[in-house]
Amino acid sequence: MNEQNLEYLKKSLDYLGFGTKLNDVLESAISREIPAFTLGVNQSYTSSQAKKDSAIGSDQMRVMLNFNRSKQSDMYFLNDYEVTLLKAGSALPIKQVFDLERDNRITALQAYKLLSGNSLERDVYAKAENGETAEKKKVWFKLNLDVQDAYGNHPLKKFYPEFKFDLSESIDKYPFKGLTELEKDGMMRVLRNGNLAQADMLIGKKTVSVFVTANPQFKGLDVFDKNMAIIRQDEIFPKQEKVQRNDVSQEQATFREVDLSAAKTEERFPWENQQDNDASQGSEIGL
Repeated sequence: MNEQNLEYLKKSLDYLGFGTKLNDVLESAISREIPAFTLGVNQSYTSSQAKKDSAIGSDQMRVMLNFNRSKQSDMYFLNDYEVTLLKAGSALPIKQVFDLERDNRITALQAYKLLSGNSLERDVYAKAENGETAEKKKVWFKLNLDVQDAYGNHPLKKFYPEFKFDLSESIDKYPFKGLTELEKDGMMRVLRNGNLAQADMLIGKKTVSVFVTANPQFKGLDVFDKNMAIIRQDEIFPKQEKVQRNDVSQEQATFREVDLSAAKTEERFPWENQQDNDASQGSEIGL
């Protein structure tokens, strides 16, 4: 048995958030020289709602880690792991396979946050061209839970700095009530770690307690009420929606004016339209 390889795998499991739970079964499988094997572990997580109401219960997550032995040596590799998350109060579980290399070694806790619908920011070493040293960049991750690919996975979207999502500017757009700079800094840390942040927000003429999470794709925030029901953006920014509707109405009115003007021209100068028709017919005959 390759002891160095075993120690590396144990450290990998610890980094991914499994501690030493699987060390014994991992060592047993490798000592028997099994070509490929899967180890399973259960994790429990408490959501932001459950922290305030213990009656909600914990979210249950099952992780299956897939190991393979090299065909050229006695080394084993952890290539990916499959996550099945059952949220408290939900009848249907959510599944996802995380490839360690492709998905930048997403940890178990980060997988839970992504499968819960949250976005998170991580340091990623981007592959450099021309053999240059890899550059560390801050990248936002978000799962598209609305669709699945041919393998049953939800696309994992990555937003690099070039996408220009500015979390600070996004927070400033929203009508938070009494949010100090210190509290804003704390909110940014919470959101970057893939958690829900709680705050008060002015919606209409009422102060509402809300949960928010970052939405890098739309360069804004997702806002939820205390029951985790989504609060639509047009409820938060009614004036902007009204301006947009007025702009659309104005454009439609302009088009109607143009149509009416054309109709009046046809009524006043019918012979001009007749000439156009005759010319068109003549062109067709000539061809």
